[in-house]
Amino acid sequence: MLLEKFFKSAKAQKVNKLPCHYAVSGINYKNGFATTCAIQTDYLHKYQSTTLPSKFINNPNFKQFRLKLAKGEWPSGCHMCAEVEKENSSNSMRFDYTYDETYYHHKTGEIDFESIKIIELRFSNSCNMACLHCSQVYSSGWMSKLKHYTPTKQDYELHLDQITGAMHRRDPSEDFSIELSIEDIKDIVEDLNKNFPNIERIEFAGGEVLHQKQFFPCLKLLAQHPNSKNIFVSFHSNFNANFDPKELSQLLKPFGESLIHMSIDSGKNIYPYFRDGDWETLVNNINTFRSVNNFTRLGAVCTTSAYQIMDIRNVFESLLSLNIDEFHASLVYTPEYLNPTILMLHFKDDVLNDIENTYAWLQQYPNENLKNEALDGLDKIKTYITTHTPASTSKCPNGIEDHYKAFMHYITVSDKLWKQNFNDYIVNYRYNDNKITRVI
Repeated sequence: MLLEKFFKSAKAQKVNKLPCHYAVSGINYKNGFATTCAIQTDYLHKYQSTTLPSKFINNPNFKQFRLKLAKGEWPSGCHMCAEVEKENSSNSMRFDYTYDETYYHHKTGEIDFESIKIIELRFSNSCNMACLHCSQVYSSGWMSKLKHYTPTKQDYELHLDQITGAMHRRDPSEDFSIELSIEDIKDIVEDLNKNFPNIERIEFAGGEVLHQKQFFPCLKLLAQHPNSKNIFVSFHSNFNANFDPKELSQLLKPFGESLIHMSIDSGKNIYPYFRDGDWETLVNNINTFRSVNNFTRLGAVCTTSAYQIMDIRNVFESLLSLNIDEFHASLVYTPEYLNPTILMLHFKDDVLNDIENTYAWLQQYPNENLKNEALDGLDKIKTYITTHTPASTSKCPNGIEDHYKAFMHYITVSDKLWKQNFNDYIVNYRYNDNKITRVI
């Protein structure tokens, strides 16, 4: 799953080179390999040999990667930023932070350890949910759903990558997994504490970190970093897991700032359908954590796919009913059959009318900061779906029509695997005989 929340609103500069903060300052642990940022996909280091950042950040792949960007050439794994900058629909992730090449060596592509400022860790794919925009690479829940399912010829013909196992992999035969043990984490953090003095941000993604045994021990060890009082810690969580709010609060205290990105993505209507979770558990966990913690910011994330577009006002209303500090909207770019743009093929007027109704509701919302963040998020969604055209490819020569057809089949297959019914949750539309119709 590739999400729009990674693209910030900074002004892109027209330069010959491609300076990227993450290329010289980031380390990102993924499923069996390490790279520089959340959306970079090149296998710059396969950490079967070593998980220690001090041992791999200047390997030949990392050096060549930096040198290629410096020459103004996009590495293949930077295709998301390349596409965003080409379309000019928003600014790419490489403008998230100010580029600092103080510790970068232009001739060799090497960096000093002092250059590293951002770390993103993933422990495993262990997760208590199986969300409809995810995959088995990042969710053990997805693995359980697919355990006894054999993809059909139609699944392959329509390129349902989540169902066939191709999602988040170069091909379905890959067996890379997110698998860092407590011992691995201990070694990595000791390396960070000893060798990387300028770390400013540490981020965690999943799986679901509050469902994983590595998370709390990792926070305890990171608190020993010499710069811990200035480190910003954030993590993505569905906040629907069983965890101890008091212990979590205590573990976040040693750090300068902390933020929890709550991946909610749905309103009350579709939450149990799309995220496979319980809304009241979410509300209770938020309120319980609030009762013991007054320093960690809670952000609600609306990851917007075709499903969210079908119930957009309820999604915004529900998220803004929660006790939150921040509101973030993002987009599901891939797989294309979940891209929110596909609803514009047959329901353009309905979609835009729903968005306008959401704008109208937001104008009445009392919290100005949250209202403005939500309005910005809705602007991003509207701009994207009205300007983006899903590409025609060799796999999908008819572009959006092929992606829409795949979405219809995906509803059928996922409903069967999840043992649920689209029509029990989606209020404004009905799905029958492989076709969606508008009912409200």
